[in-house]
Amino acid sequence: MKLRAALALLPLLLLSCSTHKFVASTHPNGKSEVVIYLKGKGDEAQKVMEKVYYPNGQLEYVGRFANGVENGEWLYYYESGTKKYRETWENGVEHGIHLDYSPDGQVYRELHYEKGKLVKEVDRTKK
Repeated sequence: MKLRAALALLPLLLLSCSTHKFVASTHPNGKSEVVIYLKGKGDEAQKVMEKVYYPNGQLEYVGRFANGVENGEWLYYYESGTKKYRETWENGVEHGIHLDYSPDGQVYRELHYEKGKLVKEVDRTKK
């Protein structure tokens, strides 16, 4: 009975929320692989965020969109859950400092981007 009541309320919840999620694909084990978050309705809906998961359910990466292109911070993770990369996007091109992390969580490289062009690389493994 509780499930039926929840399902009856689902359309109202989707209409009242400005962002809704859509599972675009699943792994063979049934767990979500790609989850897309949309803002708006019907043909006017725009992707505002994307999450991709490993088969074990651990988050692989999460990124945001604005006007249909990458925008803002994108975070990538190792299958263990430790951060792998951090990127910043502006209007569909990488802009700012991209950080690469080793499996132990330490930053080992910085990549500096200006409007999609790599302008500087810093190897943090050298002391």
